Amino acid sequence: MNDEQNISPPDKGGQGGVEPSKCEKCDEYLAGWKRALADYDNLQKDLARERTEIRTRVKQDVAHQLIAVLDNFDQAAKFQPDGLGKELEVWLKGLMHVKSQLEGVTREMGLEAYGAVGEIFSAQLHDAGGERSEEDKADQEILEVVSRGWKLGDRIVRPAKVIINNKH
Repeated sequence: MNDEQNISPPDKGGQGGVEPSKCEKCDEYLAGWKRALADYDNLQKDLARERTEIRTRVKQDVAHQLIAVLDNFDQAAKFQPDGLGKELEVWLKGLMHVKSQLEGVTREMGLEAYGAVGEIFSAQLHDAGGERSEEDKADQEILEVVSRGWKLGDRIVRPAKVIINNKH
């Protein structure tokens, strides 16, 4: 006997011998599967976008809290009394080291401080807390930084509060 089987070719009528009602059912299942797959892909994209938004909001909330702590360090450093004893100077130096560590953490988060004396005022970056007039300085030049501004990436978390030169 021969090992070859006698196989008849499929019906050339378009469906390979499958009943038209079964073929329609297959197409219906395929369309439903494709819709479900598209819905699932859209869900994944929506969830990824939502996770990113949540991370950004959490980062901003933490940034605001860290900024408040750093502001307190800055204010304390401005009013450091003269004539501190040796022990108190060493303690203060350690405290300022803690501040620098905290600033390192903010940099790692992508939080960046800005606003320096000598820069030109920009309404997008700065909040004018006051004006003075100094003839040897450029108009709208920042004379004093009351509190630093902060950016998280390209987004401004808090504008720098500054005193500007007004020659008018």
